[in-house]
Amino acid sequence: MVVKQKSKVLAVADAASVAQDNEYTAANNTFLNVLETLRKVDSEFPLQYSICLAQISMQEGMSLTELANKMDLGLSTVSRIVGALSKYRQNGNPYGLIELKISPEERRKKAIFLTDKGRDVLAQIYKALESNAN
Repeated sequence: MVVKQKSKVLAVADAASVAQDNEYTAANNTFLNVLETLRKVDSEFPLQYSICLAQISMQEGMSLTELANKMDLGLSTVSRIVGALSKYRQNGNPYGLIELKISPEERRKKAIFLTDKGRDVLAQIYKALESNAN
């Protein structure tokens, strides 16, 4: 009787372990799909650029200063990242994922917006996330 109970407990524990392994596998596949999407943009697409792109997508029209505050990075660092994500990359080809426009409220302020290419990249990322969620 004790042996049967231990076997049942082990079987339940094994099933839980398999379920958790499946969840990790699905999460890893989702994560890899997102990274592969970013790698299509550039094989060495930096993580900071990815985070900035996500922040911009959540609040288009923000300023460089607002983005720097959200990212907890210096203004000069964010300025370099935004330059690369737009059309002013110092080394290599610019990505063209965002654009800077003069703010309609304050002419000295530049507002950051996604380009069509930026929206396409994010749509591919969302698709990768959704495909593994189902």
